[in-house]
Amino acid sequence: MAEAPLKPHHHVPGTWPVVIKILAAISRMLAVVEGIGIGACLLAVVWLASWQFVERNLVMRHHWFFHAPDWTDGVIRHSVFLLGFLGGAYATYTGRHIRIDAVTRVVPPKRRMMLRVVTTLAAICIVVLFVKAAWGFYQVTLEESGEASQAGQLFTPARGALIIVLGYAIIAYHFFIQLVLDLSWLISGQDPPSEWVAEAAHADMTPVEDARIDPGHSVIPPVAEGPGEEAKGDPQ
Repeated sequence: MAEAPLKPHHHVPGTWPVVIKILAAISRMLAVVEGIGIGACLLAVVWLASWQFVERNLVMRHHWFFHAPDWTDGVIRHSVFLLGFLGGAYATYTGRHIRIDAVTRVVPPKRRMMLRVVTTLAAICIVVLFVKAAWGFYQVTLEESGEASQAGQLFTPARGALIIVLGYAIIAYHFFIQLVLDLSWLISGQDPPSEWVAEAAHADMTPVEDARIDPGHSVIPPVAEGPGEEAKGDPQ
C-alpha cells in the first residue's frame, strides 16, 4: 500500500525517528501559535486605534465617549512590533523568508538541498548572534523596570525587549528544524515532496522538473494554446 503524500511544511514520514517527529511537531505547533498571535495583534491594533480615533474626535467636539485606557498607546506600538517578529517566524516556517534563488533554481533538487543546508547553517549562526544581543538589551531594560513612568503599562521596555529575544529564538528554531529535515532527507535517500525541494509553499509554483521526483505530487497540466491543440506536457 502506497504511503499517503506528505503535507507541506514541517511534516515527516511515519517511518522516521520519534525525536525528529517531536521536533517537527513542536515547529508546527509554534506556527499555529504564531498565526493566532498575528490575528490577535491585528485585532488589537485595529480595535484600539479605532477606539482612540473615535474618542479624540468626539471629545474635541465636547461629546462624551468611553475613555481609552492609558496603556492603549503601548499596546498598539508593541503589537505592530510583535507582528513583525511573528510574521518573520511564520515566513521562516513556510519557507517564504527572504532568499536569493538565482542559483538554487538552476541546480538539481538534491544539490539544491545541500546548498540550502549551508545557507541555513549560516542563517542560524546570524540569528543566534541576534538572540544574544537581544538578551543583553533585555538585561539592561530590566534595570529600568521600576520607573514610575511604567506604572499601569502592559508593555514595559523589558517586556518589549523580551519580544525581540523570543522572536529571534523562534526564527532560529524554525531554521534548525529546516536544517534537520534537509539533512534527514539527504541521509535517508528518500525523495522529498516537490514542494519541500522547490522551497515554495504553493504547489502550483513547483517547477515541473522538481515534481517528477515524487510521484505523489502532481503538477497542473498546461492549458492548450488554441482550439484543437493538445496541451504539451507530461501525461499524469
